[in-house]
Amino acid sequence: MEQDFCEYCNGLLADTEKLVTVYRHRRDRHYIFEAVPARVCPRCGERYFSATVVREMDRLIQAPGPQVRVAPVPVIAFTPA
Repeated sequence: MEQDFCEYCNGLLADTEKLVTVYRHRRDRHYIFEAVPARVCPRCGERYFSATVVREMDRLIQAPGPQVRVAPVPVIAFTPA
């Protein structure tokens, strides 16, 4: 099996996946996906998702299933000091 390396830091990617939280923003809405399988670079933390996982997140944004919960998100205008 050919080894995969992180495209950012050249760290060796493990073959196993971890479950991560993913934040997506589409059309002025925020989505939080929990327990998403991803390969994570042990050196820099960059996450790699399979095409199947990305398609499923896109599908759920278009036609959401049951939501676990809805979380309000504060919006803060940043003004430099």
